[in-house]
Amino acid sequence: MKIVLPENISEITLGQFQKYLKLLTRELSDIDFNKRKIAIFTKLPYRDISKVSSVDFKELLLQIDLALATKAEFTNRFTLNDIEYGFVPNLDNISIGEYADLQKYSEQLSLVEDDNIETMIDGFNEMEKIMAVLFRPIINKDGFGNYKIESYTADDSRNEIMKEIPLSLVNGALVFFSNLANELYNSIQRYTTQELLKETKHWTTLQNGDGIQA
Repeated sequence: MKIVLPENISEITLGQFQKYLKLLTRELSDIDFNKRKIAIFTKLPYRDISKVSSVDFKELLLQIDLALATKAEFTNRFTLNDIEYGFVPNLDNISIGEYADLQKYSEQLSLVEDDNIETMIDGFNEMEKIMAVLFRPIINKDGFGNYKIESYTADDSRNEIMKEIPLSLVNGALVFFSNLANELYNSIQRYTTQELLKETKHWTTLQNGDGIQA
């Protein structure tokens, strides 16, 4: 029986971790919980886990816990299914669609840092949608590390693809997101100020009678 074990967090997918969080809320015996845990992270059929020796069973659980505990650094580019993805390269140029969805998910992201497991599950519930906003296919790049990504559109099929990305990418992006949120807020403030100035200038022109056509 060949078992593929994750050696670190980069070999665990977002989809696997979401299943594991849901498993934590179920009322199961210790042995049943651990068998299901191994099934999630090794893709070994649940029915076959009973054939594993008690020594190997403990080793599997230990290795899974070690993999889950490894830290992750932010990475702005990765390749999945032969497609290279890149993190949003310029927050000042995000579309209103990107901003609206990031705003919608910002409260959800704050739940991820909560110590309560049920709250954390809520935070990770639609994490693939957040990752689909933050990471998109690269359509152009140069030799200096600069790149351009696809325009943003909400796409359920892309959300499903994001469930396959390594958990290390997700965690790294979440650590980075606190800075992202601050930059996003500042970017929107600049945009709002510019629009207010335009509007003020527009009404001033109308009050002065300039620009009004008979």
